[in-house]
Amino acid sequence: MHWVFIIVLSVVFHLDADRVQATELPVTLPYGAPKIISEFHSRRGVKGRQRGSKHQGIDIGGPNGAPILAAADGVVVETDIGTCWGPTIVIDHGADRSGKPLIAAYGHLGDILVKTGQTVTRGQRIARLSNNFTKFRCISGVRHLHFQIGRSHRSGPKGSYWGHIKYLKDGKSATNPHLFWADGPGQVTCFRPATTYPKGTLTYPVPCR
Repeated sequence: MHWVFIIVLSVVFHLDADRVQATELPVTLPYGAPKIISEFHSRRGVKGRQRGSKHQGIDIGGPNGAPILAAADGVVVETDIGTCWGPTIVIDHGADRSGKPLIAAYGHLGDILVKTGQTVTRGQRIARLSNNFTKFRCISGVRHLHFQIGRSHRSGPKGSYWGHIKYLKDGKSATNPHLFWADGPGQVTCFRPATTYPKGTLTYPVPCR
């Protein structure tokens, strides 16, 4: 009976994955992993100021030139320099373990190192942070990566869309990235070369020490 109970809980968790909030999922950051300076669904921004709405991704700070890594194998579906978000990469990472699409937006970048249509592998350097954090309003004057997970890429004409909804149709109702770490929900997983990770999972989009 004990094992049946665990299986049922697991199924329910996967069915409700898109509704899990950061406050309901404890997050463990391994030693050497760069800190998250603004969490998923946090009301506190990278400068500690109150946000007008819940944060739809995670923000990870870093020094000038810090590499940004592909969180899983995938295909680059868009590269862009948004008027507010700055340089941005959108990657289709295939499906999560429940079969739903995993579309990642990597925003507030410096130098973009990949092209639209390019296939990338987990851990590949796709961009760098730079000193452009005062040039774009959405970066809020603090150098960092904004990493956001959606289910549907906004392709084709963008109209007047801007910010994360320019790249993700569900940008205002994003999915918690902490659900998909390779070591398990809430267990931030550093990318290690020569390590095999399960399909449908993510590794940290920045290097760990």
